[in-house]
Amino acid sequence: MHAGIAYSDKKDSHSAAKNAAEEAVSQIGSADIIILLSTDYYDQEVVLSTVLEVTNSKVVGCCTAGLITPDGVLNRGVGVCALKGVGAATYLGRTGGWTGGESAGKALRKVKKGTILVFPDGFANEIPDFLRGVYNALGPDYVYLGGGSGDNLMSTETYQFTEKGVIKGGFALAAFGWTLSTAVGHGWAPITSPMVITKASGRIVSEIEGENAFKAYSRLVKCGKKNFAYYGMQHPFGLTGACGSFLIIRDPIAVREDGSIELVSEVPQNCVITIMGCKHDDLIKTAENVAEVAVSGVKRPKFALIFDCVSRKLLLGKKFNDEVAAIKDVLDVPFIGPLTFGEVHSSFSVPIFHNKTVVVAVGGEK
Repeated sequence: MHAGIAYSDKKDSHSAAKNAAEEAVSQIGSADIIILLSTDYYDQEVVLSTVLEVTNSKVVGCCTAGLITPDGVLNRGVGVCALKGVGAATYLGRTGGWTGGESAGKALRKVKKGTILVFPDGFANEIPDFLRGVYNALGPDYVYLGGGSGDNLMSTETYQFTEKGVIKGGFALAAFGWTLSTAVGHGWAPITSPMVITKASGRIVSEIEGENAFKAYSRLVKCGKKNFAYYGMQHPFGLTGACGSFLIIRDPIAVREDGSIELVSEVPQNCVITIMGCKHDDLIKTAENVAEVAVSGVKRPKFALIFDCVSRKLLLGKKFNDEVAAIKDVLDVPFIGPLTFGEVHSSFSVPIFHNKTVVVAVGGEK
């Protein structure tokens, strides 16, 4: 397996895509599949068509709020990761939920094992169900990773693409025949005792411990409805895992008139949660640890993909550059990745949709 990574921040959509694609492919000669990431500054149709003209290969990717590179985060940029020596298949669709996931999984079966990349609309409903459908069709012989696509939060339009075209509000996936070494983490810690969500439907939590959700949350966090989004970003929900750890984070993003709380993704009724808090240095240290775990699974690392939640950047501000620098110091290989609206990672071979995490995937010889 060979990999080439390049990126460009030229203002013109065609020029940025052409420069990034030509440079990435020149590093390896040709490509079986292109992982394409583009910020919302560009015309996504032009970006995709240009990359296809240059590479004539399969493509998977999405629009992102920012491009993570060894030079830091680019608010304007096109990034390309070209892979050679791997069998590949792609899927592009608009249907979510379990059924949509199964359809996607079946389309990728021609690649018997390796890595599944998933780029869903980060604001879509039923992403966890979609991932379960994908897993039901494909099973445990793959590593699953990816991230929710989005923009700069100004219009919340999302774009996903493969060589088949560009769509809005859908799902782009790819399978390729190489298993990446991956790790995930977040750096958040509980600040309250465990509680039970006693009434929930999808992304809406109505009751916590039998009490109105906002009343329970605001009593613990000391916030009002007007500044809820600010406090929600700092104090998300943590869901307990099988071993007692709070592996999964869920962002509260809005309060409804009835006092129910809308989350960025679904939670099951009767699950156990706690309110979480963090120190900025812990977020950065966790990102470093995640990179260390991922790279430790590869004897000869060649490249890496980073999926880092946009909310971490919003929370850390200028210190987010320290997070990227910490990852760079560990990896010492070319890398690229999107600022994501939710992250996909597989624990015990099962894909899980996360929030507020950083996922690092390293490719090379094991």
